[in-house]
Amino acid sequence: MWARRRVDDPLLGNLVSLVTPFTAFLLAEVVHASGVLAVVVCGLMISQAVPRVVRADTRQYGQAFWSLSTFVLNGALFVLVGLEAQAAVRGLSAADLTRGLAGVGVASAVVIGVRFAFVFTAPYLIRLLDRRPQQRLLRTGARTRVVSAVAGFRGAVSLAAALAVPLALDSGEPFPGRDMIIFVTCGVIAVTLVGQGLLLPVMVRWARLPHDTAVEQERHLAECLATEEALAAIPRLAAEHGAEPQVVDRLYREYEEHLRVLRANDAGIDDEPVLRHEQQYAALRLAVLAHKRTTVVRLRDERRIDDTVLRQVQNQLDHEEVRLSRREVID
Repeated sequence: MWARRRVDDPLLGNLVSLVTPFTAFLLAEVVHASGVLAVVVCGLMISQAVPRVVRADTRQYGQAFWSLSTFVLNGALFVLVGLEAQAAVRGLSAADLTRGLAGVGVASAVVIGVRFAFVFTAPYLIRLLDRRPQQRLLRTGARTRVVSAVAGFRGAVSLAAALAVPLALDSGEPFPGRDMIIFVTCGVIAVTLVGQGLLLPVMVRWARLPHDTAVEQERHLAECLATEEALAAIPRLAAEHGAEPQVVDRLYREYEEHLRVLRANDAGIDDEPVLRHEQQYAALRLAVLAHKRTTVVRLRDERRIDDTVLRQVQNQLDHEEVRLSRREVID
């Protein structure tokens, strides 16, 4: 966090975020602790602190980078599972391979069974300890818990824990059973990803889960409350920055219009005039942006501007287009 507060360049800021988990892993290894758990704890701490210390441009770069990186790493995980399983099989005899397959079955049953036991026992323990009325709103039915249990896949963390087993002991001898550990771990990953993954859509249809609107409701609450408090803070902020009355009035109108759109969305009326005007405004702005983009490209083709200027202007247009079209970067 100290480094992130002092880094202004977005590229350097994201470089710090990239090396942070490796640093946490290595520091944990130095003190003979679990590097995997250190990375998990580090991620939990950073997720709470980052919204307060990271600049907006750094977050924009980071969201694009980590979305692509996560997609690529998830794909590479399957390749790594296959490579490690193949290497582990070469180090096992026929008898060991038989025991390994049995171990995969037993470990998979235990992992799935423990998750089912947890989702069907932990809620009752929470109810026993937490008697607040709002806790009752979080209760779910048995079918929902079954879906939650089936969705418990094993993947990167399990494989990382298995690969963290050292190749050799301090005496120099090979670590006993390392190939078996990796083989069983890869087998459990394959069973949960393939078996439970194919079963999950069937279980979701069987559970007849209602449409989950919690995220939309919380987002609407956050946007409305943030806009209302921003409107209330405009006079104070305007006085602090010495803004002229015309500037303050313009900002007032913009935020009041945005708040009216949010409240109209909450009403759920598609033909609400405010929503209709907002949709027409966004469509017209998008059309104007497309025209501006065509003009800029034509200027480049006519050699009146170079590619550097084209990329700079296009970057500004892209940000505005994404905001107007409400396209979201998947987290």
